[in-house]
Amino acid sequence: MAGERPIILTAAAGGATTALGFPPFDLPWLAPVGLAMLVLALREASATRAALLGAAHAAVFLGMTLWWLAEAISPFAWAAMVAAQSVWGALAGVAMVRVRRLHGWQLWAAGVFTAAESARAAVPWGGVPWGRLGYSAVDAPWSAWVAVIGVAATGTVVALLGCLIASVVEHAARRSLRGLVPAAAVVALVAVPAMARGVLVTPNQATGPVAGIAIVQGELPGSGREVVANHRALTEVLVGQTRQLAASDTGRPAPDLVVWPENAMAVDPTTDVVAGQAARAAVEAARAPLLLGAVVDAPDARYALNQSLLWDDGGVRASYTKQRLVPFGEYVPLRSLAERLSSRVAAIPRDMLPGGDPEPIQVGSFSVATALCFDVAYDDVLRRQVARGGDLVSVQTSNAMFLGTAQLEQQWQVSRARALELGRSVVVSSVNGISGAIAPDGSVLERLPVRVAGSVVLDVPLNTSQTWAVRLGAAPLRLTWIIISMALLVTFAQDRRACRRRRRRRRRRRRRRLPPTHAGSPPAMPLDRSDAT
Repeated sequence: MAGERPIILTAAAGGATTALGFPPFDLPWLAPVGLAMLVLALREASATRAALLGAAHAAVFLGMTLWWLAEAISPFAWAAMVAAQSVWGALAGVAMVRVRRLHGWQLWAAGVFTAAESARAAVPWGGVPWGRLGYSAVDAPWSAWVAVIGVAATGTVVALLGCLIASVVEHAARRSLRGLVPAAAVVALVAVPAMARGVLVTPNQATGPVAGIAIVQGELPGSGREVVANHRALTEVLVGQTRQLAASDTGRPAPDLVVWPENAMAVDPTTDVVAGQAARAAVEAARAPLLLGAVVDAPDARYALNQSLLWDDGGVRASYTKQRLVPFGEYVPLRSLAERLSSRVAAIPRDMLPGGDPEPIQVGSFSVATALCFDVAYDDVLRRQVARGGDLVSVQTSNAMFLGTAQLEQQWQVSRARALELGRSVVVSSVNGISGAIAPDGSVLERLPVRVAGSVVLDVPLNTSQTWAVRLGAAPLRLTWIIISMALLVTFAQDRRACRRRRRRRRRRRRRRLPPTHAGSPPAMPLDRSDAT
């Protein structure tokens, strides 16, 4: 037991090291190092120990990365989420040990980790896509991989770097020159995309077509976290900022689009008179269409829709309905049970409904791919809209309840990763932070101060070409699942063959231990007691 303790501590320390690759720490070089520590701990581990080590790594990693849940919601919610998602870490540990016996195990183990990431980003109830390794690559030398193979497959590259580093350490401990091969692979994975970044990544396009976008951020009284209780005041602040922006930019033409955040209106502006007047006032002041977030009534009064509405002089022209709803935030799974466990469920009287397959919103001569808050963390939402002609990406978010936590910086990192992956400028409007604009190469064009109301008009680059990541779509992740499934099947087949060989060897040993029999000798007859008498 004492010998197992250092190994578990190594796996746990690996989880902490991986977490340092994400905000608020932002040390991307450490993400693969943390994976290497897990791989070293898993060396020659049994299935039971591998599950324990994988869970320990995941628990510490997710515990640090998702600590904002404890700060913003409750320690119980944080602990429950981390415990549930650590199950995928345990399964990944078992699978990574199994594929160690295959040639090129580093690649198979990296694929296993990616498969586990995609699983925890989907199950249960939409999963937790936060903390995926691909997001940590934004400021790393290997960031160009994001534009080529996408966020998910870039996570495989980061995990592969970790596995190769572990292999180098193992060979160095044995003083084997074979460690030069994985060392060369590490150098190639880092150096090649760094040198070819100018070719692989969509440039800023400073001389290409642009769109004038006005980004407006609000402000809330008190702690800044209560949106619903202060939604009228928030709308008034947004209208005031829009008017102020229009008055201060007298020397430039009207913007092509004004962007307000998610939940800019906590009521339906098509039926609420006050909200409708505010939208019309903003459009009139800016002399431009307005993209605003609102909670809209569904056809069934028991439900609501979280929507982004394009509003111009004639009212609502187009809309986008949020795809990825937050469980226990925008809808309540197992509501009857949840109501017994928590009184907070009463604060969500209506469940929201997810939107259908989205199309980009046409605004004048360009189209906008739209995401609302957590939508941005899922691969398919924006990628499908960009593939259908989106020239620009808009992310409207209401992060007020997470104010003062690392969640804001983590979502900003995700938005930058999307810009790099999609090759599109990304404009972000938040209730009270973080708002700003990101160039197609992932660099920051503008960022507004947090908590206070603000606005800015920027000429952001437009783009119509598609990155390889958009063209490939979900193919790299699907290929990963297929290859890993085949690799695991191979290991099970090897186990069956090994089991048969062991059984045959046991039979041969039993035969050798049996006493010899002499051919032609009659069998011994039992003694008849009557004859003996």
